[in-house]
Amino acid sequence: MSNGNGLVRGAPADHFEPVRDAFRSEIPSAALEQLSSLARVQAHYRPTFANSLIELFTKARRWHRLASRSIEMDAAAKELSRIAKEAQKLKDTIDKLRGPARVTLGLYVTRLEQFGETESYEAMRNQIEDLLQGGSGQALQKVDYLSWAVDRIKSAAATETWPKRQKDTPAPWKRGVSRSGPHIDTFERFVIELGGTVRACHGALRIEPDNANDDLGAFLKAASPYLPDGFIPWDVLEPSPNGNRASSGSPLKKLVSFWS
Repeated sequence: MSNGNGLVRGAPADHFEPVRDAFRSEIPSAALEQLSSLARVQAHYRPTFANSLIELFTKARRWHRLASRSIEMDAAAKELSRIAKEAQKLKDTIDKLRGPARVTLGLYVTRLEQFGETESYEAMRNQIEDLLQGGSGQALQKVDYLSWAVDRIKSAAATETWPKRQKDTPAPWKRGVSRSGPHIDTFERFVIELGGTVRACHGALRIEPDNANDDLGAFLKAASPYLPDGFIPWDVLEPSPNGNRASSGSPLKKLVSFWS
């Protein structure tokens, strides 16, 4: 549906590649005029509305890229879940060390930091003896640091870049392309900001979740060439066989209160 041809530059194929956000969406004047008419914005407010749309579409591009990147990274991070679990176990084991075992581990760590690897057992014994002359306080601090470092590894491996959708929230659209939570959230955010922009410019945009031909549907169809590919869910642009655009339990239903 949407192909992003109205953007100054396309997003990179590699989601992990950094992209400058200085690029603004390029929307032809005729398209901006059409969108202003669909939003029932009066002539006096249309220049302001056009600028606001360009800014919103530019933000939509960034939001969609961040959502796609989040999905890619979270998929890759699934391999890190084992590291997070093992790191937690290791931290628990370290924290349970008491007395001689805790001091001994600290001494071994301190010796390794100060003297490095050695194949001489006699040299190793002498190094430990020298360390003990300064007391065991430094050794115990090293164990506390080990516990902290392992906990940092666990936290890093368990990182999530997007909140999980709660079980009691409406289910995503079922038809069309499979969509993940970040893309759903991004589209909802776009619609909400669009509503604020229309209101600020004294326009009106009718939204009816059970009507595939309402003002919002017409606006999104006209806007789709200037939004990222896949940004608008298929269920919004293509009605189901019974003529409805989205089920009553879809996320779009939640947006009706904003427009009422």
